[in-house]
Amino acid sequence: MFKMAIQGENFVSLVGKIVWPELKVVGDANSKLFKAKLAIPINDRFQYIKISGWNSVAEDLNEVNNNVFVKIHGHIEERSYDGKCKHCNGLEKKYWTEVVVDNFIIVED
Repeated sequence: MFKMAIQGENFVSLVGKIVWPELKVVGDANSKLFKAKLAIPINDRFQYIKISGWNSVAEDLNEVNNNVFVKIHGHIEERSYDGKCKHCNGLEKKYWTEVVVDNFIIVED
């Protein structure tokens, strides 16, 4: 029997509008971090996906005007932290998933 090593791929391409943007400086290296959501129009509503970008990508994303569509290319990351449980006030593991933007372009109408 022949076995092949399979490697997964983590590549995302999305088109939407950036909403609720926030640029901040974080860490000992004073890295720039951009966080927002990408509003993706699907039928008659929007789906909102968490996005982030670092350093020069963060600065460029922060310059994008509202109501402008962008096409982002990036990868999915999942993070976790120990948070407070709503029910028992103890600690519980909290997770969130976001798309880290590697690059993007503004989409012309």
